[in-house]
Order: sequence, then structure tokens, then C-alpha cells
Amino acid sequence: MGYEGEKLVATLKAAREKKGLSQRALSARAGVPQSHISKIESGAVNLTVSSLTAIANALDLELALVPRKAAPAIRTISRRANNAPKATPEVRKEIERLAKKLEHIQSLKIDSPVFDNLQRQFREMRQFENLIRNPDTLRSICETLKSVEGVGDVAALQYASRQMNSIRNTLAHGMVDEDRARLPRPAYRLDGDNNE
Repeated sequence: MGYEGEKLVATLKAAREKKGLSQRALSARAGVPQSHISKIESGAVNLTVSSLTAIANALDLELALVPRKAAPAIRTISRRANNAPKATPEVRKEIERLAKKLEHIQSLKIDSPVFDNLQRQFREMRQFENLIRNPDTLRSICETLKSVEGVGDVAALQYASRQMNSIRNTLAHGMVDEDRARLPRPAYRLDGDNNE
């Protein structure tokens, strides 16, 4: 494998580690056998275009052919994106706990649109995990999900889904808790809620 290939493999491995994915988890996402990913990362096999595409997509990376003149600008933008703030260890720990709890619920074979929606919201929230500053909100969702033990626990799933949706929307709109506290209060409400 040439220098450029080694650089590409190192970039993929760094992206996998940055996302906190094991080779096995990446394998499940990309549809590439874990043993093949291991061989790619160790340089034992050459990276094929099909494996590169599948692994890059699973790591939320985009492959593109760009004019050579534009390459320095793209590298600069890419470096800035890679230097974005990272999730704190406490937040990453809570996200992993939440992922395990969702895996457990999935093993219960709960076939519900509410659970499907919760899983989708979790995937979307993970895209903004570097913006989460307070792990307590994630702990709260995990506590809610602890009560789910079977198909009849749809209410707990719905509540966890509302919690996850709230976090995801807050992160997507770029508001942290301090920003939300400074939002102007509405002059009136259509739902008649005067508790504020």
C-alpha cells in the first residue's frame, strides 16, 4: 500500500475512533466484515472503492473528486470541521449507556412505531453530541427507559421519545440552556397555559 493509501486508511481509523466505534460496530453500520476492516486498518489488504465508500458513509464522511486547485481550500475547511469541540467524557459515557439501553429494548422485540421513532431521534441526536454540555438530560432518558420491560410499556417509550426530541431540537437549533433562558416570553399563548 502506498503512502496515499496509508494516509487514507489512517484517516478512516481516526474517524472511527473519534466516533467511539469499535471495528465490530463499524462493521454493522457499513456492512463490511469486521475481519476485513481489521485487515484494512493494519495494512494487510488494499482498500477497494466499494469498501471505502461503505466505510466512509458509515462514518458520516463524504467522498468527492475535486479539482487540484480547490484541494488546499477543502483541506482547510476539513481541518476546521475536525477541530470542532468534542463531547465530554461524561456525555459520551451517557450516550453509550443510552445506546446499550436501546439495544436491550430492541432485543425485547418491541415492534412499535414509537420505538422506531426513538431510535431515529437517537441517531439524529448523536450528530450533535459534541454540543451536549449537560449529561443529566441523557441520564434522565436512560432512567425513563429502565422501566421498559416489554411490549406494554409504550408510555415510557413515548415519554423518552419526547425527551429525546426536545434535546435533539435544542441542539439542532443551536440553543444551549443559557440561550433558552433568555428567549423572549410570548405575549399570549394559544393553548391557554398561564403557568409561566
